[in-house]
Amino acid sequence: MTRWYPRQHYKRGGTHPPLTSVNRIGEHSSAMRRQKQRIHDKRILANYVQLKPGVLVVWDRQPHRVIELAERPLDLWGEKHEMRFATAVEAWERYGRRGERPEKATWDGRPYVFVLQPDGKPHEKPLHLIGPANHSWDVLPEHYMICAACGELPPCRHEEAERIADQQAAVADVLMDIPPGHCLGCGEFITSRQQATRFPGPNLWRFDLPDNSAVFHARQECSEPREKYRAQWEARGGMKQQTSLFADEENTP
Repeated sequence: MTRWYPRQHYKRGGTHPPLTSVNRIGEHSSAMRRQKQRIHDKRILANYVQLKPGVLVVWDRQPHRVIELAERPLDLWGEKHEMRFATAVEAWERYGRRGERPEKATWDGRPYVFVLQPDGKPHEKPLHLIGPANHSWDVLPEHYMICAACGELPPCRHEEAERIADQQAAVADVLMDIPPGHCLGCGEFITSRQQATRFPGPNLWRFDLPDNSAVFHARQECSEPREKYRAQWEARGGMKQQTSLFADEENTP
């Protein structure tokens, strides 16, 4: 079954069959569980595309068609892949020797050459890429969508930048809603029984609050925002006088 759903932008693809059956730790085997697993395996296979010439894949956010696949000859592996293979053998020997010993001819990380042609651009020079045989690719249907603004496949850089901006705006809105005396990390009130870290000087995150108002819980779960604030605070002088005004460097004589 190779059905593409209307809203399905990609399938997974590669030179190796996908991993299907999983070890369900803690679940007792039964006839119905085994039957459900077989159905699950079929669904995994249906959503996987075996890489071969003619298949459309994504490279550098652009559609490319596979022109050729070839294994790198053993004498041309190069130092990088030789070291990776040695590491795989060492790991097999160190961690219980599960499965068969890695062999160069069948090792799933052996180097492959992927020759790709930009889709719809037959006059452009094909790309010759080298990577592990088990590299996972995003595979496109013949009818794929691109961003009208930048010409990239979704999610394009434009969309990702907007998602990051929206996330940052949401964080800023929540930060501005934190009342005085509350932790700038979690936003909750700091009681007299709780240990806290207070930073002297102007509040670097809430310019509308007075000096010495930047305070965080001393507990572990608030440590990440607290240490982030500490780094900014130390960069501004730490315990030294924290000025609220800065020189206009552009107009400094």
